[in-house]
Amino acid sequence: MKSSFQNIISNNQVSLPVVCLLGTVLWLFAPVKEFAMWEVKDYGIWYLVGHNLQQGTVGNIIGMVLTALVVYVMMEFSNTLVLLRVSSRMLSTTLSVLMAICLCLHKFQPVHLAMVGMMFSYFCLFTSYQKESAARSFSTHFFVALICLICPKLVVYGIFLWVAQIMLNAFNFRCFVASLLGVVTPVWFFFAFSVLYDRLDIFLDFFAQATTLVKPDFSMLKESQVLAGLYVAFMFLCGSLYFMITKNQDKLRQRTIFNIVVIHGLMTIVMSLLMPQCYNLLLGILIIDTSVIAGRFWVVSDNSFTNKLFNCLVFVAIIILTLSVNM
Repeated sequence: MKSSFQNIISNNQVSLPVVCLLGTVLWLFAPVKEFAMWEVKDYGIWYLVGHNLQQGTVGNIIGMVLTALVVYVMMEFSNTLVLLRVSSRMLSTTLSVLMAICLCLHKFQPVHLAMVGMMFSYFCLFTSYQKESAARSFSTHFFVALICLICPKLVVYGIFLWVAQIMLNAFNFRCFVASLLGVVTPVWFFFAFSVLYDRLDIFLDFFAQATTLVKPDFSMLKESQVLAGLYVAFMFLCGSLYFMITKNQDKLRQRTIFNIVVIHGLMTIVMSLLMPQCYNLLLGILIIDTSVIAGRFWVVSDNSFTNKLFNCLVFVAIIILTLSVNM
């Protein structure tokens, strides 16, 4: 049987380095527009990061390096948990492609730190499958707490982690106490910083930001951001639907992990609709979920319909990239 383009990409070990190379060229030379979505007050302690690190070539390089770290952790994540039935780097490849076409995520901004934190949190969470480990519970919540320091309203992810631990049979009273310590530790250091520099007001503002509800305002979004978000969401929904249809083909551990990722991704989509001021950050987190669930989709499926869908989405990605450059 003649191999399809989808099959060649999803099962070829060379796909990831080739995509990374093309992504690097695009990252460094594409005329990226400036998106100031991370300057709003909802972004916690991000104001401590100097503007010189967010602008120009320096901002581009830092964003690319942190994205490369996320791609590497995703590769280790897939290999360690044996998420796919065949040897494939499609999860990392999908992540690389999605980050490359989302030009609004190229400059160094909160999303990069959030993605790094979420990947490490995922790694600690899913390796605790049927292991009631206080250490892993602490680490899982610690990394999400770090994300919350950047965007306080994402504290809802910490609550979801308890549900995920229950689904993984990795939760008991010791794990609960450890998770609380994981949440408190970054906050305690933030409090110490505020007292040391006589800025207790910023510590109190942090909690105000976490609890203040803001009416959604989509007027701040640019067309290229919306196009990229719709593309990522569509791919996520396709992968989720296919998983629901074929989930019995996976072993119990993999099925549980994918179930958690699907719920997490759906929650992220809802949050992006409620908090457009945090759109870039939530888009990056959704890209992680999409890479996991859509990566499985492209590897497991191989029929006439999915082959055509894969080719179509590659073509659409090129169009979105072209439009984003010229918008």
